[in-house]
Amino acid sequence: QQLQRLPLFSIGYTTPASSARSSRYCSDVAKMINCPVLHVNGDYPEDVVRAVEVAFKYRNYFRKDIVIDLLVYRRWGHNELDEPAFTQPLMYQKIRARRSVPELYEDSLVNEGLLSQDTAQALRNTYKATLSDALSLSTSHILPLVKFDGQWSSTKIDGRNVPMVWPGSPEARTFDTGESSESLRKVGKASVSVPEGFALAFGSLMLEGCDVRIAGQDVGRGTFSHRHAMLVDQKTDGVIVPLNHTLHGATGKLELANSSLSEIAVLGFEYGASWERPDLLPIWEAQFGDFFNGAQAIIDTFVSSAETKWAKQSGIVLLLPHGLDGAGPEHSSCRIERMLQLTNDPFEPLPNTNINMHVTYPTTPAQYFHLLRRQMKRNYRKPLVVAAPKGLLRLAAASSKLADMLSGTKFNPVLLDAHAPTTNVKRVILMSGKLYYDLAKERAARGLDGHVAIVRIEELAPFPYTELTNILRPYTVGTKCVDWVWVQEEPRNQGVWGHVKDRLGVILRSLGVQGELKYVGRREDAVPAPGIGKLYQTQQKAVIDDAFTGL
Repeated sequence: QQLQRLPLFSIGYTTPASSARSSRYCSDVAKMINCPVLHVNGDYPEDVVRAVEVAFKYRNYFRKDIVIDLLVYRRWGHNELDEPAFTQPLMYQKIRARRSVPELYEDSLVNEGLLSQDTAQALRNTYKATLSDALSLSTSHILPLVKFDGQWSSTKIDGRNVPMVWPGSPEARTFDTGESSESLRKVGKASVSVPEGFALAFGSLMLEGCDVRIAGQDVGRGTFSHRHAMLVDQKTDGVIVPLNHTLHGATGKLELANSSLSEIAVLGFEYGASWERPDLLPIWEAQFGDFFNGAQAIIDTFVSSAETKWAKQSGIVLLLPHGLDGAGPEHSSCRIERMLQLTNDPFEPLPNTNINMHVTYPTTPAQYFHLLRRQMKRNYRKPLVVAAPKGLLRLAAASSKLADMLSGTKFNPVLLDAHAPTTNVKRVILMSGKLYYDLAKERAARGLDGHVAIVRIEELAPFPYTELTNILRPYTVGTKCVDWVWVQEEPRNQGVWGHVKDRLGVILRSLGVQGELKYVGRREDAVPAPGIGKLYQTQQKAVIDDAFTGL
């Protein structure tokens, strides 16, 4: 339940009420849910206090919404240079003729004999002196280092309390994200038939005492009917969450919040939860990746920058379904290029870089498993953006073995080619995402398994300079000329090409590669996808063919 306080600027705002709404009061919107509204005049502070007390008592007792309509005015403009009388001259004549709220309240107290003029003046002088002293000290004040106290003092990892630290510090580390075979089989059985990478990550964290919360549209069953984390009785509409009922020994709980299409509100709530509870894995899943547009203000103002601005850590996870599958422009892209642009990922290798958030594009269930567990198996917290491929949910080739999730295994920022590097390799394809499976299938069909290497970059930020350098080095040995190609299905001005081009250039030059990295993919476009099935198929085939042209 929300306690709403809606200031009613009946006088004193640059937008006249007639242009701002069709009703008399800004609180009239509350009538559609039949909640009570308390109208209170801001000129009377004691009445305001009474209204707040009544509202809180009502909310706490009845657990219902209630609205306070605070009738106040705005005395000054937006800033020191703003003059509201430019646009509202008559309104501001009335405002400037009014005495201020402190002056009115002071007169009331004096008239009632509760305060003397001398005492009031002394209070005013003391307060102004306090402000002046604080202003003088502000020029030399150094903010204290962030203290890890309360719920942020430690996190439970592998059954023990581990002190929380600052990301990027020497003490920051990631613990083993693998799990025992016994635990994974236990979770798999409890989850009935939920897709492995998702259920195993959740269930194994719950066994370790972590709560998991996922919010978004249709998150219980999954937009693509792929999750089924909640089961609904077809006769009674009763709901059961298998992992909460049948995973014996789990002290953590899975909470599923099927939310409305109000992305900015839902993501804002989940992000707030990540501040309040570092022991919670909070996940917001967009129904389609581009639905994040409705939450852009939260992503810009909080998710990507709160650590830098306010030293606030967050372990929020954004699951953004992404990939060209023949659908229309509005449901094909999570605009991963925008997420990458929001990172402070360096353009060249730098030691101890504390990147503001991680951006990934996993292509196997095991990679997904380790990413989700990694969020909680660290002694710090960091936002994670996952471009979640839709087309791989039912692709048999996109599967993992249980051994890929056992203790000692981990998330790999780069996945090397299935075939060992040989002197027969003529072309190295670098890429990210689900297109890998189409390229691997086409390579096998053309009999080029030993001649073309396909390297997947699974974590785009922080850019895996060290891992890529080590994986690409064998292809640079000797004098044989090798083609270096970047392949993506998104248009050239979208996708991850803009992020990887310069960074891959740094790596290739360090390895002595002389030629340029060639781009293969769709040309620049104003939309992510054409929206016409046949045109999509034609374009997709052209991209794949071009990746192997000349071999």
